[in-house]
Amino acid sequence: MTTNIMAVIAAMAEVATAPPVDGSLHKPRQPVITLSRDYGSGGDIIATRLSQRLGVPLYDEQLLKEIAQRLNDDPAVVQMLDEGMGRAKDMWLYRLLSGKDINHDTYRDTLIKVVMSLGRLGGVIVGRGAHVILSEGCALRVRIAGTAEVCARRMADGGHGSFEEQLKQAHDVNHRRGKFVWETFHSRLSEANQFDVTINTDRMADFEDVVEMLVGLATAIHAGRVLTLNRS
Repeated sequence: MTTNIMAVIAAMAEVATAPPVDGSLHKPRQPVITLSRDYGSGGDIIATRLSQRLGVPLYDEQLLKEIAQRLNDDPAVVQMLDEGMGRAKDMWLYRLLSGKDINHDTYRDTLIKVVMSLGRLGGVIVGRGAHVILSEGCALRVRIAGTAEVCARRMADGGHGSFEEQLKQAHDVNHRRGKFVWETFHSRLSEANQFDVTINTDRMADFEDVVEMLVGLATAIHAGRVLTLNRS
């Protein structure tokens, strides 16, 4: 599910011009969930199903397109910077050939503006430190985790390559994602207090159970209900 670029631009203008209410962020139009995930943990599947169940947009690759639009650049170039995948020599060559200066600070500032705007619209925002950017808002901040070995086996059984290849991929991708969040926001994915709920999918064969729980939490937070645990 995607969102028209004009709606995103309108939301950006609203964020920039609307006065705050009691110093707090406005309530989003629809539930908003940020979802950080380990490679192979099922996070992408859960994000897709969650957006479908809630009837809200899913922002993943679409988010790159919105950032590229703001930077007036090609999404492939933004991909170099996204989640720590860029390499200095690649960006140096791009700047030399294009004459454009797309650096990490420019990307970060644009990313923050885009995520804040999308947070006003509502939706499921996957990765890219959105849990940090929207930490003061009404977002449900979710982390989907799993051990590298279990995630690699899940991916290998799904036909994505051998177990050894997927284990290496899991370590590499998780390292890049963690490095991106640290270098961009000085926050670590291992810090539990950065998330409202962390779910380990190592023993979960059916992700629908996870989606069901998250739908309830997201709906409660959006409605402004406070969830408490009764302790005897």
